[in-house]
Amino acid sequence: MNKMILDDPPNPAKIISKQLTKTDLVRNVKLPKKQTESVLTMMTGGTTENLQNGKEVKVLDYIEGNEYTVVLRCTENGKYHFGDGWSTMKHSLKLQEGEILSLYWDYKNQQFIII
Repeated sequence: MNKMILDDPPNPAKIISKQLTKTDLVRNVKLPKKQTESVLTMMTGGTTENLQNGKEVKVLDYIEGNEYTVVLRCTENGKYHFGDGWSTMKHSLKLQEGEILSLYWDYKNQQFIII
């Protein structure tokens, strides 16, 4: 398992944080545009054009020791979401409506870390 690398304090430009809605849990989680675009500047291949086809990214849960692979996508109207893999991740983490999901982009390892 990779060593967790967080800034002290964590750089807000590397964080995507979202309060989960019922729709996020029934469908794919929609990600905040400004925060996602901030992270994309540090992501290899993280262009809006590349994300229209989807890009697999790793999401690490160091507390439980789990790793998930999800597909980050950008729709034609410029909205970002996790697609494939999100269902497995949300069920495994037992996420609930109203919870806040915070993901830190570890640019050195090109992966998200659940914080």
